[in-house]
Amino acid sequence: MTVVILARTRMSGAKICIGGMSEEGQSFRLMNAQCNYHTNACVYMVGERWHMTLQPCEGLEAPHLEDTAVLKSKLIGIEPNLRGFILHRATPWTGGIDTIFEGKILFTYNGSGYISESGGLPGASTGFWIPNEDLQFSDHPRPAYSLRNDCRYLAYVGTAKPEPVIRSGTLVRVSLAKWWKPRDADDSLELRCYAQLSGWY
Repeated sequence: MTVVILARTRMSGAKICIGGMSEEGQSFRLMNAQCNYHTNACVYMVGERWHMTLQPCEGLEAPHLEDTAVLKSKLIGIEPNLRGFILHRATPWTGGIDTIFEGKILFTYNGSGYISESGGLPGASTGFWIPNEDLQFSDHPRPAYSLRNDCRYLAYVGTAKPEPVIRSGTLVRVSLAKWWKPRDADDSLELRCYAQLSGWY
């Protein structure tokens, strides 16, 4: 099938996560043939159109149901209008930051967004959002975007140079990191998937 590359997301070490969408509107987290993450040397770049042979990875755990192995791939062109391509195939969340991930997003005391089993799981771990206010970039204490005068934020994990401001009405891609909690956390603390922003169109 034809897949358009929509995001390159930084992970720990040299790992990188590749997000894509098919012509039919199916979202994928594109893994290598062994269902492992790619490295920074990965050839897939945002905006490219590829013909791919895909196979779903085994052992998927909700909400991360998009993991798919790329068995074969061939570059076939460039998508000139990513925003149009996405909006023709996906329905973005619109409004404030509390609307993303079907309104099931929660926030820590310091403003970091996440989802948890107790709060309810969204149907997917990737999606699109059109914020109703400008998003301001800050790199303290970590790269992130937040609404003006709002402590809630989304970590910025894209590989593109961040814009100082993402204007309201811009289409942005959001995703959920894998289940995690600190190693020294109390047993009563449940696993969380932290929310992140990986691109805009």
